Amino acid sequence: MRLRHLFRTHTRWPRRLVLWSIPLWLLLALWFYQEPSENSGASNWLPPIELRENIQVTPSLASGTQPDDPEPAVSDDSALRSALTRWSETWSARDVPAYLGFYSPDFVPPKGLSKAAWTRLRSDRISSKQSIQISFEKLRLQINGSWATVKFTQVYQDERLRRLDQKTMVWQKREGQWLIQSETTD
Repeated sequence: MRLRHLFRTHTRWPRRLVLWSIPLWLLLALWFYQEPSENSGASNWLPPIELRENIQVTPSLASGTQPDDPEPAVSDDSALRSALTRWSETWSARDVPAYLGFYSPDFVPPKGLSKAAWTRLRSDRISSKQSIQISFEKLRLQINGSWATVKFTQVYQDERLRRLDQKTMVWQKREGQWLIQSETTD
């Protein structure tokens, strides 16, 4: 394209306007997106930061605690996994009182049973077996404060039966101990 065609009188006006307006649009964009200078007053203002040296931080200790605690704090995740393992071990050992000790006092039994009826049913089923083996697959934990939802595939085996069930348990942390609040088996 030759420049002389831009200045011809018989060319179309829209074409001229578009071609002549491109440099104007570029100048406008450059002007709009330029960074403000330091003297313009349009820069973002932040208050000055005062730096103080020799700041000492002293941890406060609750009464009765020692700074050299031999036991490190256990995370909720590992404490819950440990409780779940101990629950399955007591079930496998057919230790009914220890097994039932993992359930919260306000445990909600499945299928509308009362807690007393559920306790009798579990005691009878566990003590009637000669051997029980429990293991987990696909364990998923979701902890939210003092509540946790645990989902897993439970592998149950006794002397006559082997079952795989999808289990969902709701645990609640009370006085530093994880207890079962409810459980469902699909």
